[in-house]
Amino acid sequence: MSRTLWLRFFGISVVFALMLSALYLFMIREIAGKPSKEVQHSVYLFLAHIAEQQPYADSLRRIDELRTDSPAMALDLWIVSDSGNVLAANTAASPPARFARMPRPLRVHEVVTRGRFFSGSPAIASVRLNAVEPTYLLVRNRGTPSRGTFLILAALFVVTVVGAIFSGLLLVTFYLRGRSQQVKQVIARMESGDLGARFVSDKLDAVGGLMLDFNRMADEIQRLVARLETTERARRELLQELGHDLRTPLTSMRTAIETLTVHGNAMSTQERGDFMNVVSGELVYFSKLIDDLFFIAEIDEPRYRKNAERIDLADLLASEIQAAQAGSRAGRELRFEFDRRAEDEENFDILGDAYLVSRLFRNALDNAVRHAHSSIRVSIRSSSAGIEVAIEDDGEGMPTDAIAAFGQRRSRRFFGKAGSDATSLGLGSVIIRTIVELHHGRLAIASRASDPAVPGTRMTIFFPREG
Repeated sequence: MSRTLWLRFFGISVVFALMLSALYLFMIREIAGKPSKEVQHSVYLFLAHIAEQQPYADSLRRIDELRTDSPAMALDLWIVSDSGNVLAANTAASPPARFARMPRPLRVHEVVTRGRFFSGSPAIASVRLNAVEPTYLLVRNRGTPSRGTFLILAALFVVTVVGAIFSGLLLVTFYLRGRSQQVKQVIARMESGDLGARFVSDKLDAVGGLMLDFNRMADEIQRLVARLETTERARRELLQELGHDLRTPLTSMRTAIETLTVHGNAMSTQERGDFMNVVSGELVYFSKLIDDLFFIAEIDEPRYRKNAERIDLADLLASEIQAAQAGSRAGRELRFEFDRRAEDEENFDILGDAYLVSRLFRNALDNAVRHAHSSIRVSIRSSSAGIEVAIEDDGEGMPTDAIAAFGQRRSRRFFGKAGSDATSLGLGSVIIRTIVELHHGRLAIASRASDPAVPGTRMTIFFPREG
């Protein structure tokens, strides 16, 4: 904590302590030093009635006798006439000059006071007695010796409050200084590469909530960095492995072209056509391989991308089905069924990257179109837990070993069935599984090879609500 900030806190604390002390003194004064006017007047009238019962001198002695049980309450009493002559007194002192400046009571038993009788401070009063001539009882309460003690206690209270706040400030200063050192140490460890550095926080700690929030943020950063490192490492290894696969079609095309260049004139039309088909097939494979590699290089966690958005899976899936349907008509006719259903009118929205999810559905539908005999059935279900998409074909079904290897790059090129020019390294399955994992989803594949209830192959993708 800086000196300027500490001085500001201290100044605020002193002002607060003084305000609290003033409030305390006011309350004590009001509670202990301000009885009601009726009680105060009753005391003066009680003394006046005693003074009226006997000769004035005897009455004052009677009052002194009654007061012997309270020697701390020093009362000076005078009975004076309207002209100011002292008719009786319990003290040799003359009435104070301020009595003469006080307004005189006009009615019998009317009381005029200055000060408060029970406050501990000096108080004076004038009471008109019931007499033929205007006569007045003058009372002076000199105050109690405890007033000084009360002031001392009040001063001690103020000092105690200020001291308590000052001590609290010192404790807070030491505490925050310790926390500041801990923050510097944790940040220094994180800067040095130790992303596991965390604050040690007590649940009863006032600043513990902030520390826990920081720890949660650090956990998220560590998780993100670890995921990025894993993704980058896998991507680097994949690209290194695919370097050979990129050279293979280039070598094949170069060999075919060189053969055509050197021996083309000696070849028959059929032989030249075969070589051109090889070149054309390698170009298609090479183009698709480059497209997949660029796509894999662009894949990133949707949650931390600027284009993350709420996307409607049903609408996106319908668009991809329409595109797959149009593409299949160019080859063979396939029947597509699309079933969408939601529980309790749940929507089909998730937080993610529409481009990635669109590519996911496109690859999954391409697989279904490639293996289906006559029909493809697509269904989407929505519930409070998440959204489930199932893509099912009526083909021969994936072998068990192929299901186990789904999402892994093949070590060598896979050639399609007879009559097909499709070749693959399994990058499509890598893309599908990667996109599902980036959206925190789950992927399951079932085949009639292991489940007779499945017509061919069924791919089920589950997206949780949190995206």
